[in-house]
Amino acid sequence: MNVEALPKVLICLATHNGFYYLQEQIESILNQRNISISINISDDLSIDRTIEYLQLIINDPRIVLLPSFHKFGSAGRNFYRLIIDSDFSNYDYVAFADQDDIWLPGKLERHIELIQRHHADGVSSNVLAFWPDGKVKLIDKAQAQRGYDFLFESAGPGCTFLITAGLLVKVKNILIDHADIAQQVTLHDWLTYAICRSLGKKWIIDPIPSVRYRQHSHNVIGANSGAKAFWSRFKKLTNGWYRQEVIKVTQVSMLLSPDPELRKIYSTLTTPGLKNRLALLKFLPQMRRGLKDRIYLAGSILLGIF
Repeated sequence: MNVEALPKVLICLATHNGFYYLQEQIESILNQRNISISINISDDLSIDRTIEYLQLIINDPRIVLLPSFHKFGSAGRNFYRLIIDSDFSNYDYVAFADQDDIWLPGKLERHIELIQRHHADGVSSNVLAFWPDGKVKLIDKAQAQRGYDFLFESAGPGCTFLITAGLLVKVKNILIDHADIAQQVTLHDWLTYAICRSLGKKWIIDPIPSVRYRQHSHNVIGANSGAKAFWSRFKKLTNGWYRQEVIKVTQVSMLLSPDPELRKIYSTLTTPGLKNRLALLKFLPQMRRGLKDRIYLAGSILLGIF
């Protein structure tokens, strides 16, 4: 096959103390078929053997390790660094990769086909969460998209994202030109999805899982399964974290879209009182993709928790 004719995909891989998982993940990426792959890696000052391993593999011309001079402190900021410091001009697509997952065969090939068939700028998918005890669970994120779901949630795990290089250039420019707002959004995948939708571009959520999503004690965002995950989400709801993230994402969206409804949503989010809580409920059918999530959100709005 003519290598020059293959779609060119840049993988943005963020690492931090991921030595025990990295080799399996990188092999699963490089084993993707019918794709010309490059990997840019940004390490957040790991103190395990991650750097030792990365120094061994950067002899592969497909792999570039970006220099690290200071600690980013979060996966989101590490990914923002990757987006800002990477050159996308020679690529057709860009994918995000976590250090501890395993890509399933055909992930990129299928997602490129979906983008081309639907004339989309981004695609994500369901994942198969798996635990050390052998448990496996499908994490379903492929419910129908809503009018404003992008303000309230990501399009699924960022480790499944494939984005056109053109869209990611726009994300990069927004991160640079509006750093005081955009870089304050904690989750890079949520921000990317929101930018895509705010610009009126199309996003596909594929019901077929593309990644084995490893679950362990150090997950930044896990599979939202079990009592521990429930309480983690509940705390983010009650301590104001989730509302503040929604406000930040909405601010970014207002920079990109003339939609007057965004201003109404922002006003209800930033003005306290029962009247505004009730006004926010008007948008409930458009807020989250999952029915259960919409019910939980409605209850939290009415109770003044959100």
